Amino acid sequence: MNQKSINIADFQINLLSETEMVFEIGYEPFFLTTKNYISDINIQCFSEIPTLPHHFQKPVFEAENDTQKFYSIYKMDNDLVFLIYNQQNINEIQQYAVLDESFKNWKIYSHSNPEGQINPLRYPMGPIVMQYLTVKSEAVMIHASCVFDGEKGRIFTGFSGAGKSTMSKIWAEAGNLIINDDRLIIRKTREGYFAYNTPMYYADEPKKAPLSSIFLIKHSPENKIIKLSGALAVSKVLAFCIQNNFDKYFIANNLNFIAELSTQVAVYELGVVPDMNIINYVLTNE
Repeated sequence: MNQKSINIADFQINLLSETEMVFEIGYEPFFLTTKNYISDINIQCFSEIPTLPHHFQKPVFEAENDTQKFYSIYKMDNDLVFLIYNQQNINEIQQYAVLDESFKNWKIYSHSNPEGQINPLRYPMGPIVMQYLTVKSEAVMIHASCVFDGEKGRIFTGFSGAGKSTMSKIWAEAGNLIINDDRLIIRKTREGYFAYNTPMYYADEPKKAPLSSIFLIKHSPENKIIKLSGALAVSKVLAFCIQNNFDKYFIANNLNFIAELSTQVAVYELGVVPDMNIINYVLTNE
């Protein structure tokens, strides 16, 4: 039996398979070197995809855009069933996964490669598992970048093209540590709120930072900052959280988490001129 343990955002994920498993390079720094049978999530991994049930109704959620279809979610009794599509051929099922009602136990079925190995967390399955880590926890996953100055973690989020990666690079040039520039998990701990990086397509060591503030950024002819609070702060941050809103419980969990977060972590709208002056502007006005 093959076993791998991965720690993502201080959640432990145990994967078990009779077949040899391979992973994308971004997961390697997150592997635990010692076996620990206490886990937050258990994933049983199987080679080959079984015959799909014929009694599926209409999917409860479909992840797609104008050019791609990523995955569909179905309800089967109390479980969730995920059909993951091959991004080179959306008519081909890449993986089939079942998540039980506790949100702690997965079964993931994958085609084996010519060497007989399986990649259970092949994109987009890995990010889906990460997202559902947060559903019954005090945590959310968010499209954002985060920098850490050794004392405070600052998150920058916004629509595509708003400048999240650019802001990270500017702050990094001033000596800040980039936690991640695309996808984060925010988690409540006994010590407060922390932002964690997640495995990407490239290798990067696990990192986290105590969260001090969240900035909703947009391009602007001049640097401009407005502090938000209450329902407005919650709705603005929630818009950039990664979520499948087909279940009222998911929505309520994220809403409650962000509502509490916004009372402890400052939320700002930030109009940005993307140059080094933005750093002093933020430090002076936050």
